[in-house]
Amino acid sequence: MRQASDPRLLARLARLELRARSAVEGFAGGKHVSPHRGSGTTFAEHRQYVPGDEIRHLDWKLAARTDRFFVRRYEEETALTGYLVLDLSSSMAFSTLEWSKADYGRWLLASLARLLLIQNDRWGLALCQGNSVTEWVPPQGGERHWQDSLSRIESISVSGEGDPATALSSAAARMERRGLVVWVSDCLGSTEKATHAAALLRKAGHDLVVLRVLDPAEVSFPYSRSTRFESLEGSDELLLNPLAVREAYLEEFADHAAKLRRGVRSLGADFRRLQTDEPLEAGFIEFLARRASRMRSLGR
Repeated sequence: MRQASDPRLLARLARLELRARSAVEGFAGGKHVSPHRGSGTTFAEHRQYVPGDEIRHLDWKLAARTDRFFVRRYEEETALTGYLVLDLSSSMAFSTLEWSKADYGRWLLASLARLLLIQNDRWGLALCQGNSVTEWVPPQGGERHWQDSLSRIESISVSGEGDPATALSSAAARMERRGLVVWVSDCLGSTEKATHAAALLRKAGHDLVVLRVLDPAEVSFPYSRSTRFESLEGSDELLLNPLAVREAYLEEFADHAAKLRRGVRSLGADFRRLQTDEPLEAGFIEFLARRASRMRSLGR
């Protein structure tokens, strides 16, 4: 996890605020606005006084002007609950570089966990293989939890066949508290299932970020000689002349990508494609910085 622990990267992370776009539930003492009204310091609204309300919350100035009693209500500040979902299906083992999509995904998850630690937030882990959630870690916080998260992310292998969106839907059923869900996957499955899983999360009140991790060869299909292609999820093999199928491949790939992006974004979720040859600071961190800036401009 050298990249996730790089001091220069952590310095960048420390200056960011990872905020959910919608109000989230959490625990008192954090930086994120709760959907509940509580005893924080930010004024939210007035409510007419009813017997049993604490007199200390009465707005006496407003009472003097209106001859009616109103209670001042405040926003409760809460900590963010994050759910980090990593796809470790067999297709994530693909690589034309020194590291695979799975490696890159692990770096992303470790960096996110570190960021949440810096913000004094809580996070849970869902590590998935094929259709299944292989390992589920309930949300916690603190340095020990971050170290445990790293250990779990590093130790689980790449394995399993099936649609990664099915595993995301299974993980959604375990998320008891509304929060921010970050799904790291190559999303090489049904766009309809991916949209359905995203809809489940959004309906449950979660904010959602989809980080699609792809090897550059999957995007550009740079092959020119006769090549044997072996399925990472199954036993199929194809000996092809890449020049004969390149145009059809790129067209199909672009169509799938467009449907996936439209489906996720139509639900109000964030979507970002990351290639494994893209430095984390040039892609992932830049993306978070833009997102944090947009949230601040919206007053969230």
